[in-house]
Amino acid sequence: MKTYTDVPINQYGQVITNTLNKNSEKYLSEFNGRLDGQNIPVEIITNSHLKEPSIPTGFTPLSGPVSAIGSQCPTQSYYRTARRGWLEGSSDVWTPLTTIDLDSDNWTRGFNSLSSYTGWANFPLNFNAKEGMLVGCATIDWQHSCQTYNISSGGFNLAYNRGHEWWTEWGVFVNNVLVARTGKIMPRRHTTQIPFSVPVGSQNIQVDVRFITNTWRVTGAPLPPVNTSTDMHIFSAEIWCRNNIR
Repeated sequence: MKTYTDVPINQYGQVITNTLNKNSEKYLSEFNGRLDGQNIPVEIITNSHLKEPSIPTGFTPLSGPVSAIGSQCPTQSYYRTARRGWLEGSSDVWTPLTTIDLDSDNWTRGFNSLSSYTGWANFPLNFNAKEGMLVGCATIDWQHSCQTYNISSGGFNLAYNRGHEWWTEWGVFVNNVLVARTGKIMPRRHTTQIPFSVPVGSQNIQVDVRFITNTWRVTGAPLPPVNTSTDMHIFSAEIWCRNNIR
């Protein structure tokens, strides 16, 4: 590769610090990809010189309610799984894909996996990793609802929300090991992102998203409330992951 120095070195010329520093910086920056038109003339690289990423061995792309894609590059591979309402014909972003009634549906006090609910069976991200690092992020659009009930006071019916000390926590699991968690999040609608990174060997990997939540009825509170919703709503979720090869 031909390099044009910023400061020419002349025969019998004095060697000064500025000459060495300027030329060294230019040389090192080219190794880091900072090439100009003198080193790579215009249109010398075309699409025909570039190799398209391939589907990683042992990974199955998915389409349908849950979509999954993967691509393999020389030093790293990328994977993503997602389920989104607007890809399933929903007319707006306010209609949840899944609603879990915390008063009557099945859920546990511990971590609950999204894959245990209808339509989410293929959501965990499964692939064959190579020794190195997994770096990624899970994103969930969700809502934990409150209840509203009326209390009579001074001849007036006053509306109060019920949700004191209710909270939800999300976590990312890699091969059933918790690697990242959000901490407690109070009831309302959130778009939550959970970045994670973990070293791995050459092995099968499953990345899953799970939640802990709670709800209870306050002793002495009037029943039924005006708004009976104690629901967990899931509007969309996505996991992406990069496997950096050691």
